[in-house]
Amino acid sequence: MENNLTNSQKSRKTYIDLLRIVSAFSVVMIHTSAQYWYSLPVDSVSWLVCNSYDAVSRFGVPVFAMISGMLFLSKEGEVDISRLYRRNILRLAVICGVWSCLYGLVRSIGLMEYYEMTLKDCFKQMLSGKYHLWFLPMMIGIYMLVPVLKVFTDHCTRKQMEYFLLLFLVLKIGRETISVFLLSETVSQVMWLLEVELMGGYVGYFILGYYLYRYPPSAQKSRLIYLLGALGLVCAAVVSNLLSLQRGEGQAGVFDSFSIFTFLVCVALFVLFQNEVGKHRFSVRAEKLIREVSENTLGVYVMHLGLLEFLEARGIDSMSICNVFGIPFLALGCFVICNIVAALLRRIPVVGRFLC
Repeated sequence: MENNLTNSQKSRKTYIDLLRIVSAFSVVMIHTSAQYWYSLPVDSVSWLVCNSYDAVSRFGVPVFAMISGMLFLSKEGEVDISRLYRRNILRLAVICGVWSCLYGLVRSIGLMEYYEMTLKDCFKQMLSGKYHLWFLPMMIGIYMLVPVLKVFTDHCTRKQMEYFLLLFLVLKIGRETISVFLLSETVSQVMWLLEVELMGGYVGYFILGYYLYRYPPSAQKSRLIYLLGALGLVCAAVVSNLLSLQRGEGQAGVFDSFSIFTFLVCVALFVLFQNEVGKHRFSVRAEKLIREVSENTLGVYVMHLGLLEFLEARGIDSMSICNVFGIPFLALGCFVICNIVAALLRRIPVVGRFLC
């Protein structure tokens, strides 16, 4: 088996914590910028600002998957399935259940003002939870595949892994991107026939993260990756705005997780943090703070939408001031508050790790 990892690469983890923090903040930015995405006129300046912030923030979830792939698949030895379920899958399942119930209860209490809610209705609300929690079952599904994926990555050649990633790029990234720009019924039918589930989801990003870690690109290739990432960031905003104006409605598919533009941004960010940030030496105090904030990111993810809705109901939202400033300011405030709450929840004895 080919192995190009050096000891310094194996021990370098602070840049991953920082990348996780940036990704978590990007998710908060998505939902902050989307507060008026559906209600503002597409041809208004305010909507174009919302859409632009949304477009450049879509890398968060794919990068989370890439980080997990790097961490899980780079571990030496066979995966202990029992430990995987006890430590990782069980924790995510409990967190998903707890927060689904909490969000469902809050929604049920709100609906009681307008409808007569039965216990069955409340139970349905608790099962449905909140839409952003889809991320947790998705990651649970990938974790279930880790023992199989690790056998593949441990024993395949570099070319075989690149073949898998090529299929991911063509059958998912390429297919989704083409579907956005070509809306004909014939094209849609062909795209549907090309759908392949295993590489048609976040498993592709999961393996991509490990690939980029195991086979870091050269300095010359990295510069090209950075350039393509910057172009992807600009195109995600500009193309989505232009296409939305042309069609008279928002075109979020342009910057979806599986859009070519977002894909380029994800690769560029991962390589940038690995190559550039990974070389930086942080003080012990800085590393401790970074690690603390990084460990709070799952809590930030599950809580931030509830906090945004709580503030919005009290007149504090992304349009309280000009949304050019309102969106990032609100996202930053929400991120900080959720970090503090997550830090407190994690420190509750016994149950803390099952809350966030």
